[in-house]
Amino acid sequence: MRKRVMTVVAAAALAAGVAASTAPSASASAAGTAPVAAAQASHPGASVNRNVSRVPAARSVANVIYSPGCSGTTLPIVCTITEPVVTQRETTYNFSFLPGDHVTVSGGGCVQTGGHGLTWKRYVDPASDNDLYHGLITIPGATGELERLLNVVGRQYVVGGRGGSLKLGYEDDGYSDNSYSAHDNGTGNQCLNSVNAFVRIVVS
Repeated sequence: MRKRVMTVVAAAALAAGVAASTAPSASASAAGTAPVAAAQASHPGASVNRNVSRVPAARSVANVIYSPGCSGTTLPIVCTITEPVVTQRETTYNFSFLPGDHVTVSGGGCVQTGGHGLTWKRYVDPASDNDLYHGLITIPGATGELERLLNVVGRQYVVGGRGGSLKLGYEDDGYSDNSYSAHDNGTGNQCLNSVNAFVRIVVS
């Protein structure tokens, strides 16, 4: 009788040990989910569908030329804006960024800055005596407010927060005589054989 009781007790102990070794502890379970949460937090916009058009059907910025790629719906989206507005400090464009977007910017060309003589200047990196005539850009959630394009081109940014609409600007002490007409070779020939200003944005 005693032998039978001992056998039953041993079997029960063995079963309890197996259950303890196979059941995950609360601390182990929490430790396992922590890296997942951290990974999700480090990838903003991971749950956002970014394969969508970034421009509305109607565009309100007059006289701005958008390339066909601006209306793309599949990443990467390559959008070129030609003749950005240079007659005011800041303009908001109908091209949007979403959280998680990887954005690179390039640009070039020249702007008529008005005045006498050869007056065209490069849009991205103008050669001037007054520290003016720079193209400016804001990528919401990525760059500062109206940073000089010179400091943004060639770098990759990741959009955070809620994203938002593209802003382009122009740095000048007078805007009324700026344009893209009456092309000349520019101050110091900096615009010799150049084209009108443009900004190219790649979203991936």
